[in-house]
Amino acid sequence: MIRKLLLVCLFFLSTTGAHANAMEPNELIQVTTEELLNEFTANRETYENDRNSLYEMVNRIAIPHFDFDRMTKIVLGRHYAKATEDQRHQFTEEFKTLLVRTYSQALFQYSDEKISYVPAVPYRDGMIVREEIDVDAAVPVRLEYFLAKKDSGWKVYDVRIDGISLVTTFRNSYNTAISQKGLPVLIADLQKKNSMQAEE
Repeated sequence: MIRKLLLVCLFFLSTTGAHANAMEPNELIQVTTEELLNEFTANRETYENDRNSLYEMVNRIAIPHFDFDRMTKIVLGRHYAKATEDQRHQFTEEFKTLLVRTYSQALFQYSDEKISYVPAVPYRDGMIVREEIDVDAAVPVRLEYFLAKKDSGWKVYDVRIDGISLVTTFRNSYNTAISQKGLPVLIADLQKKNSMQAEE
């Protein structure tokens, strides 16, 4: 389920720079979806043979659209307040690396699915932007992007697919690990997993 969440939320993470910062949520989602998929499709063979190039592309054009500070607070939950600044930083960096590499691998599952866009609606301190993806099923897959406005533009802090939250899924998994072994062990486990992925 986590891999499926990561695949579909990749669809919009592309446009960077001042133009992206000036976009409203709906425009950002549609424009970046098309840009990312066009770039991936055009360079797919290169990325199949050079995963580091793929990771660099995702890092360059995707990461600026995430609010990782907010995501870290949500994912760590009650453990965030007890963590040191260094632990928070280490977790954020390893979590970011994990997402980038998992996102990158998930891109290869894309096969020209049709995407429909639903107008944004207000939600708490920001907006929800919705997409529906035709996967040849009776009901399309529904995505909800939760964005909040920052000085540098709209940032995503959660993605839900058919009601299942990306950050909540990670929080539930990591909360168990932290409760049993502690945050330093979880960070070490993430570092090991990321190192193994880098060697593949």
